[in-house]
Amino acid sequence: MQNSSQQRSETSPVIKIGFSPLTDSAPLIVAKEQGYFAEQGLNVELFKEVSWASIRDKLVFGEYDAAHMLAPMLMSTTLGAAGSIKKPLVTGYSFGLNGNAVSVSNALFDAMRELSGDLIHHPENSSNVLRKVVLDRQANNLPKLRFAVVFPFSMHYYLLNHWLQTGGLKANEDVEILVVPPSRVVQALEEGLIDGYCVGEPWNTHAVKRQVGVTVITGYEIWNNAPEKVLAVTQEWAQANETVHKKLIWALYQASAWIDDEANRTVLFEMLAREAYVGAPISSIANAYAGQVSDPISKVSRSIPNFSLPHKYFANFPWQSHARWILQQMIELGQVSADIKLEETARSVYLTGLYREVMQAHGETVPDFDSKSEGLHSEPWVKGQFELGEDRFL
Repeated sequence: MQNSSQQRSETSPVIKIGFSPLTDSAPLIVAKEQGYFAEQGLNVELFKEVSWASIRDKLVFGEYDAAHMLAPMLMSTTLGAAGSIKKPLVTGYSFGLNGNAVSVSNALFDAMRELSGDLIHHPENSSNVLRKVVLDRQANNLPKLRFAVVFPFSMHYYLLNHWLQTGGLKANEDVEILVVPPSRVVQALEEGLIDGYCVGEPWNTHAVKRQVGVTVITGYEIWNNAPEKVLAVTQEWAQANETVHKKLIWALYQASAWIDDEANRTVLFEMLAREAYVGAPISSIANAYAGQVSDPISKVSRSIPNFSLPHKYFANFPWQSHARWILQQMIELGQVSADIKLEETARSVYLTGLYREVMQAHGETVPDFDSKSEGLHSEPWVKGQFELGEDRFL
């Protein structure tokens, strides 16, 4: 990028952004390392955090200006849900779609495989098989299986819950649900503290590489092209820093497009592998982007082409229909009151209009609608002139 842009950024106020060490934090890292922030005259510092609660608290109390955040945390914090600080948060940018998976310990996978030999190629059977294991454990008075998610208000929890429900299981009744930070789940699995987890990459692939766990189903297979992380800022900060906010969104959008170009993947993997960022082996990061789900024992694998979508199918668009689905899960799980103003909350938190304004100012064509149908399409579909990804549920 141009030196003049870098010089401008050095004299600009520092914008502090917190992130979790996951592959979907890549737009922040690329925007920083490839100069997209500097090109916008932004002087950005990135801060790696272990827990989502820490990221939220530092954002709410002004230590961070923005954050790489679990989409459901926007709603839980805005609404002041149980265990959350109450402060209005907003987003004008999605980091992408998919990227999660459910992995289990080798011992649990062996128990499941005894009941169904080819789980790798038939992930749709995995929750039914798990139910048989759970019933067998109940009959033998064995402890409940323990699954981890990264935060109570997370797509990981809602996808895990949906997967369990398809097999007739109830979260927190038939299996225990614990909270473990993303970068700690592989260690927890290896030490036998948990039997499985739902987490973002590269921590599913890393468990397989370390031969301590097996991925039984991906988030994409639970809900095709589900939302994940967003750029979160407080409503107060957004109102006071509109120009800077727009520049952040545009820089991240350019970074997402760069990530989507496979010619850049070698450089990308090297960046993410650095200890200051994701800090996982390059091989684990590469596998995560390739969407290869493997059985390390029988050496078979299947390919999930859309396992992680950083840019395609308007993956960076903050769809209000995603926000509504998340809010509905929070209501169904008793995390928030059924009396919340669902539509109003979705509109106030997901700033589709802001995203559209930024894109159009730079000559990009984006949808003129804020929501789309969810769960009706098993293949890519078109609305107006826009091609959108499949959105089928398991």
